[in-house]
Amino acid sequence: MKVKMKHWYNAVLTALLALLGYGCSSDEQEMVPMYGTTPSVDFQFNGQVTDDAGTPIQGIKTSVKIVIPLMDGKKNVYGQDSVLTDVSGRYHLRHLGMNYNTKLIVEDVDGEANGGEFQSDTLDVDLEKAIKVKDGEGSWNIGTYEVYQDIKMKKR
Repeated sequence: MKVKMKHWYNAVLTALLALLGYGCSSDEQEMVPMYGTTPSVDFQFNGQVTDDAGTPIQGIKTSVKIVIPLMDGKKNVYGQDSVLTDVSGRYHLRHLGMNYNTKLIVEDVDGEANGGEFQSDTLDVDLEKAIKVKDGEGSWNIGTYEVYQDIKMKKR
């Protein structure tokens, strides 16, 4: 009888603590997911696309791809909006999300119109080198960070 009462007491206490939102934690300073996700970050990607000679290239499609590792070992890849470089070869992209494996993809989509045909390229973005420009609002938004990445494209 005493064992059954102790088991019942533990079950009720565990349920009450779970309803109140208490859980286990550690003393380590790491980001703890809240409600199944981690806080978001506003990343601003800026840079210039040039050829091997340093001449700016207009009309290069620049996009950000995010690679999220899944529990089963697979990866979920999704992209954000893409932009074309302006007349001075500059691009500006924004990614509002989390700090995952980020790729910057550049593609020549107009062929000879921008001075030649250029090879597409995929670059790993080192988000550790991002510069914080604005603090976040509470624990859900870490802040705004700028990432500067100049890219040299090779002709085909």
